Amino acid sequence: MKAKSKDPRIAALLSLIFPGLGHFYLGRFFDGSAFMVAAGILWLAVLTRRQMLTVINPVSLLFWFAMAAVYFYAAVECYRKASQS
Repeated sequence: MKAKSKDPRIAALLSLIFPGLGHFYLGRFFDGSAFMVAAGILWLAVLTRRQMLTVINPVSLLFWFAMAAVYFYAAVECYRKASQS
């Protein structure tokens, strides 16, 4: 008996809400934990370095690019993995 496949759109949406949630939805707990740790570290930096990250400079631009990359990559990977199963 084949397990019911998960909806790729829901997995991607969950990952856009917070990276790792879509992986947990798919049952990929190790991948989800890795994305949650990465996003958690980035959000911790937002909370502790708020003053520095609001000024436009190369470091803050690199940080915001990294934040967007983690969210985007998590969503795309979830969608791809859900489509394959």
